[in-house]
Amino acid sequence: MRTRFGVFGLLSSLIVCVLGACPAVALDHQSGSDPYESISAQPIPLEQASKTVLNQAYTFPPGTPLVQAFKITIEPGMKTAPHKHAIPLLAYVLSGELGVDYGIRGKRTFSPGQAYIEAIDWCHIGYSAGNEAVEILGFYLGQQNPDQIKPEPCTASD
Repeated sequence: MRTRFGVFGLLSSLIVCVLGACPAVALDHQSGSDPYESISAQPIPLEQASKTVLNQAYTFPPGTPLVQAFKITIEPGMKTAPHKHAIPLLAYVLSGELGVDYGIRGKRTFSPGQAYIEAIDWCHIGYSAGNEAVEILGFYLGQQNPDQIKPEPCTASD
């Protein structure tokens, strides 16, 4: 019998592999150098897959899994309001330069092709760090009830 965590773990593993973060050999179930069905998998750099960008350990929420994907666009000169995430968010930069200000934990810049797990329960601001819009593919790994996908606004005390 498969547990809910087992299903959720399988879903998150599939998302990572869809993004190409699993090695190409994972597709090859035969001996030799030919990929399975002529499919090739190019790994995508993923910072500390088992930790967030701020080196936080994380776990997946209990309950019935809910995985949602969004294409997020931040135009040049724009930035998000201060916010935080209660659940793991796998972010993959499609285009542009993504800047993230983590306050006392510093600023980070991510380029196209880079992926990371966003900070959890830590206030931050995202912005386009260049002269073009930044596009991010975001996979939120939450649970169905309650829906934890929407980022939470930060207060002055956060």
